[in-house]
Amino acid sequence: MAKRIIQQHHISYDPDVSVYIYKGEHLILTKIQWFSKKTVSRGFITALKVFIAENEHRAKDLSN
Repeated sequence: MAKRIIQQHHISYDPDVSVYIYKGEHLILTKIQWFSKKTVSRGFITALKVFIAENEHRAKDLSN
């Protein structure tokens, strides 16, 4: 299996807060931030919460 690429993603610039995530996740988060600048639906937030609830136990710490 090919090694996955890890990238740093800024959650905030002021204050400076960043996390390490996989390249594909970085693309998804960047697109979410671009498209949700004005408004976001409650359904979208609900879907994200369900995704987190179903997958948080599988999350890996990439900061090492």
